[in-house]
Amino acid sequence: MSMGPSIYHAQSMVQATPSQQQQQQQQLQQGGGINNNNNNQQQPSLHEYLSELVSKRVATIRYLRRAHEGNTHWFNTILLTKGDLSSIYPNIKMQRRSCNFYMLGVSLGTILDIMNTADYVKALGQLLNEYEYHTNDHSKQKMKNIFRKARGKDDGGYSDNGEYTHLLLPHVPFDLDYFETFFTLTDILIEGYQKLLIGSEGCNQAYFELVLKCDNKLKKIFTLVTKELDTVARNAIKEELKLIDPLSNSNRIPPIDFEGADVV
Repeated sequence: MSMGPSIYHAQSMVQATPSQQQQQQQQLQQGGGINNNNNNQQQPSLHEYLSELVSKRVATIRYLRRAHEGNTHWFNTILLTKGDLSSIYPNIKMQRRSCNFYMLGVSLGTILDIMNTADYVKALGQLLNEYEYHTNDHSKQKMKNIFRKARGKDDGGYSDNGEYTHLLLPHVPFDLDYFETFFTLTDILIEGYQKLLIGSEGCNQAYFELVLKCDNKLKKIFTLVTKELDTVARNAIKEELKLIDPLSNSNRIPPIDFEGADVV
């Protein structure tokens, strides 16, 4: 007795299935379905991705700057004092990097005057390629005795004769202070990242990919400095532990060897 209604209900469901399938197919053809439309509406735009990238990089740069000022607990672990930083970043050993940072900062300052955002990111990419080439160990000996010609000439790129389009090679007749040079570079880098957002509301995939290439090159600097500060923090923690447990001195991390390290 109870099977009749069940069979009838099952038959009704079978009969209704093709119609439902047709409705779903029509929805897919017309607009991809309600769920797909919601997904498309919720997917962030390239400008939103770019804004998030710039925000993260600016926060990283500012944090590294505060850490170099000697009044920040490195990732809430231990205070990196000015004395700790000066011992690991002595000016004598840091002259090569200081000159490179100074060169990069001066060069970045010149392209910040480019008004068109697309032209700016192209110039930034070219500058970072030139900077990477110039600071590469392979080119150091070749570039050692080459002097840059007047900036009035448009050489269209860099070549074996030492000419660059955007990279400036200023002569510095005195020793640079590493910390002051680093602070100045961070200020310029922040301005350089923020400029990527100007007029980029309707940016396309090509522009976004250029930004990512530039970011990947600059991240090498952030990663290097972060690893070094992390080593300084671990060394300081070891010293603190040594006061509690003298045996912890056997695990002390050796100081950073800037002569053998890949400095930029």
